[in-house]
Amino acid sequence: MRLVLVFFMVILITLQLSSFELLVIADKQFSENNLTKEEIQSIFLDKKRFINEEKILVMNHKPDHPLRRCFEENILEKTERSLERYWRKAYYQGKRPPKVISSIEMLFLYLNSIHPTIGYSDANATLTEEVRVLYRVECEIKNP
Repeated sequence: MRLVLVFFMVILITLQLSSFELLVIADKQFSENNLTKEEIQSIFLDKKRFINEEKILVMNHKPDHPLRRCFEENILEKTERSLERYWRKAYYQGKRPPKVISSIEMLFLYLNSIHPTIGYSDANATLTEEVRVLYRVECEIKNP
């Protein structure tokens, strides 16, 4: 009986957690091949705005998107609330948050048409796209 109970608990935990690989990606002409987590933080928090004298277009997903939650927790290492406070304060220093996109397709449209552009995506969504992968992180999300 205990073995059956343990088995069902393992299945329940497995069903509640899923994982995916998040990729920080850029257009294929992006001048950097790899970035550190700290460099990515600087770009997404509008502390580093240019690469080779060109303004970087930074793309972000909607606040309720699982990719964004993973990105904020694992790359930016901030909560949604701390980011809201950060951007309120940064606004008065002339900083602006990344452009919010509504879909992965929109991200790829920007990546294919504007240089330099940076964003993030699920690894499975980038299989057919020509992008430069700058950083990888494994994310776990809880299913409702």
